[in-house]
Amino acid sequence: MRSELESVGWFPGDAESTKWWGGAESPDEVVITAILVQQTRWDAVHAALNRLRQMGLNRLESVANTDPGYLAEVIKGVNYRFTKAMRLVRLARNITMIGGLEALRRRPDVREFLLGQEGIGKETADSIMLFALNMLSIPISQYMKRVINRILGTELGDGYETWKGFLEELLPRDLYVYKLVHASIVTIGKKYCLLDNPLCNECPLREVCLYAKNRELPSIQQRHN
Repeated sequence: MRSELESVGWFPGDAESTKWWGGAESPDEVVITAILVQQTRWDAVHAALNRLRQMGLNRLESVANTDPGYLAEVIKGVNYRFTKAMRLVRLARNITMIGGLEALRRRPDVREFLLGQEGIGKETADSIMLFALNMLSIPISQYMKRVINRILGTELGDGYETWKGFLEELLPRDLYVYKLVHASIVTIGKKYCLLDNPLCNECPLREVCLYAKNRELPSIQQRHN
């Protein structure tokens, strides 16, 4: 699956590597891009991140001391860049104020702190915890719900915390496993397990997927004719 993962922006390494998250070079870059990627394609985020690196704005401490209007110009190409620039500056200031990401990681209320920041919902908070802070907190995306529902034949509904509890009970408490499962499921959801007309014949999980086994699958040749 490595080439599959890399094709959509996941770069597996050792369990604590930040490169899993789009090739991020530091926990700060994970946090910054976790905000930028909301409703934005990764190619636009990578272009913005390269400019942030060139300007020395890929660290939260630097972002905290930057004018939001200037930051918005640097991240041009990212959707809602003015709103995101203001949110990033506030977030960077709040994290810097408590002593940085390592201090945040030591707090007992990490998730509550993140959820209290403007622009950070549950999926973004859990992504930051897993990929920036290396904490065992699984993000729940729409891809995750769709793929797991089809593989296992579950119907858990849309409740975020229900899904989070289900998966965290199901998975071994292992950082590498959490990252690999999240990255793999998102990749499968993007490339094969489409909302309409999923490509079950080509999916790497077809042999273990109840949906694929119960579906009448046209041959690859028929589908391309």
